[in-house]
Amino acid sequence: MATTLCGFDDGPQGTGQGLLVQFGPTLIVDIGFDAAYNAAVRGPPDLPIKGVHALVDTGATISCIDSGLAMQLNLPIIDRQRFGGAGGAHEANMHLGQIYVPNLDRTIYGSFASVDLVAGGQQHVALIGRTFLRHFTMRYLGRTGTVSLSDDPDGSS
Repeated sequence: MATTLCGFDDGPQGTGQGLLVQFGPTLIVDIGFDAAYNAAVRGPPDLPIKGVHALVDTGATISCIDSGLAMQLNLPIIDRQRFGGAGGAHEANMHLGQIYVPNLDRTIYGSFASVDLVAGGQQHVALIGRTFLRHFTMRYLGRTGTVSLSDDPDGSS
C-alpha cells in the first residue's frame, strides 16, 4: 500500500493550515514523455522534468500540464477539447505525456490539457484531477494542514 503526504506542517513559512489554504494540496511529480515507457514493465518512465509541484485538484476532472512546460517539452498535441472552468469556457490543446508521482510509484499516462498555470500566477506546473484521484483515499485535515493520499481503500495505512 502506498501513502504520501501532500499537505503542510507548521514551519518558518507559516502554519500548516495557512500554507494549505495558500497553496492547496501539493504533490512532487516528474513530467514529460518517455516513448519507450511500458506500463507492463515495472519502473517509472524516464522523464526530463523531475521534482516539480502539482496541485491535487478535486475540482478538475482531468489532469493538466502548464502550457509553457508542455511547449518546452515538445509534448505531442493529440487533440483539442473545450472545457468549462472558473473563468468560463475555453479550448485547450491535449498533449500526450506522463506524470510520475514518485511517492506513490504511480504514472499517469495519456492526454493532458494544456492550461496557463504559471502565466496565471500558479505555483504549480500541473494539476492532478479526479480521473487519477478516483484510485485513492484522500484525507484532508484543514485544521492542521495535513493531507494524505493512500491506495488503501479505507485510508488507514
